[in-house]
Amino acid sequence: MISVDGKFRLRDLEIFRFLKDNIVLAYVINEDTRKPYTEEDKKLDPLCFLDEEDLNEIVNVFKVYFLSDEPLKRDESVMLREFFGELVYNSSFTNYITQEYIDEKLYEYADDICNTETYQRILEVVGSSNRIRDINTESWLHLSQD
Repeated sequence: MISVDGKFRLRDLEIFRFLKDNIVLAYVINEDTRKPYTEEDKKLDPLCFLDEEDLNEIVNVFKVYFLSDEPLKRDESVMLREFFGELVYNSSFTNYITQEYIDEKLYEYADDICNTETYQRILEVVGSSNRIRDINTESWLHLSQD
């Protein structure tokens, strides 16, 4: 059985936990960069085989990172890429990149009760430039039922 547990969501960032048979396969980070491909992105396979003109047409790139504590098996990797690739709106101006990362200590700090520091560490491991700010509860609007 496969299940996806949405763990964290911001405007341009989502973090999921992907489970197969109640075992966590990977944390999945879906990041809307709101930017075109970087020069480093253009060096990745298969992008390195495309024409510069075609790459420059893409104005918004989503980055989908798979983070696990050990290398994913080939069938697991393909399954994750297909599943999360379907979640990205793909057009002639939008595309996505998937990358796999390994952090052998992942489950020493990531558990069912993750906090902002845990998510920030996950983002740092995959090289994301997103920074999670602490929530200021005094800035919240409170509803009243007077």
